[in-house]
Amino acid sequence: MKQFKLISILACSIFLGGCLQQKPLEELGLVTAMGYDKEDELLRGTIVYYEFDPLHTNDSKMVSTLSNTSKGIRQKENLSSSRKLVSGQLRIAIYGEELAKEGIIAYIDTLSRDSEVGTMVYLSVAENSAYELIHNSQQSEEITNVGTYLYDLISQNVEAESLVSPTLHEFMQCYYSEGRDPVLPLLDFSDDTLRIKGLALFKDDKMQGSIDTDKSFYLKLLLDPYRAGTIEISLPKNDMGNHIKKREQVQNKAENLFVSLDHLESSVDIKLEDAKANEYSIKVDVVTRMQEISEDYDLGNPKALIVLEKAISKVMERKMEKIIAEFQSLGVDPIGFGNYYRSKVGYEKFSRDKWQGIYPGATFNIEVKTKILRTGVMD
Repeated sequence: MKQFKLISILACSIFLGGCLQQKPLEELGLVTAMGYDKEDELLRGTIVYYEFDPLHTNDSKMVSTLSNTSKGIRQKENLSSSRKLVSGQLRIAIYGEELAKEGIIAYIDTLSRDSEVGTMVYLSVAENSAYELIHNSQQSEEITNVGTYLYDLISQNVEAESLVSPTLHEFMQCYYSEGRDPVLPLLDFSDDTLRIKGLALFKDDKMQGSIDTDKSFYLKLLLDPYRAGTIEISLPKNDMGNHIKKREQVQNKAENLFVSLDHLESSVDIKLEDAKANEYSIKVDVVTRMQEISEDYDLGNPKALIVLEKAISKVMERKMEKIIAEFQSLGVDPIGFGNYYRSKVGYEKFSRDKWQGIYPGATFNIEVKTKILRTGVMD
């Protein structure tokens, strides 16, 4: 009886296996990156795909076509490829800046509905056009495959806590959240290489502006706890008192000194103190190690160290005040203050339109406490 069952199972496996569509790897084009741009009244789609060939270590190709829809683009891309294009190895989707300003949810929604595409695919914005970014990258001798290169570039910066994670899942989560707006990496190609220039800021699915990498540090500081962050901070010398040691050689007449911090750990506590006045308190605790300082500072003096910690806290408070004011002027809420407001007043009294009306007038009281555990070297 057991032998009969075993034979039946094997027979069914062979029968069902014969019904599956076979896809030999040598016959497929594995798409690793795709880009979209607005071009007149049409949509330009650009892809980079990998052709598996044991005789060639690098065989990535680029195809670019015009159509009215993303699915129409895929059909035309297949007509331009000797391999059947599949999206199972897609690493990143790139949207041109002009398209991002008009709205990208239709293209992202199509991507999310593709069963071959995982939710951990990265999304990004090209400073100019996705086509130019991909085309220039493909011409570079340093970049063998744009998709895998960009995936590794973003991934290592996310792991290093230098960047907010931009996965498809996280974008959709922020987009459908009534109290927080998405952000995506802003990519640029210059000096023959790809780089992350900053973050693109979205209101719903439309790009409203961008911030540089320095400001993105403070955005992440307000969003998530750091576990091993790094930052270089400029501090006014006037705030240092007389703790900068005078040297016999010519003095550095610069108005600021620079401090490099690493192993930065943080925690943030955001509270809506007054719902009627829309007033928030933000308390940030930072514990860090000073890696380097550009002046001969009296680090052996405990009082001098306290002065340094207070100066760092003061600069961080001012930076966060400015970035929040910038967000308010653009009407974007990447930190999610709307969620704090909704949790306080309740779902019945909250709406997206109401929040957009009161958000620009919200006030924020920021307090940063910095603790330097260890000091490093002096320049």
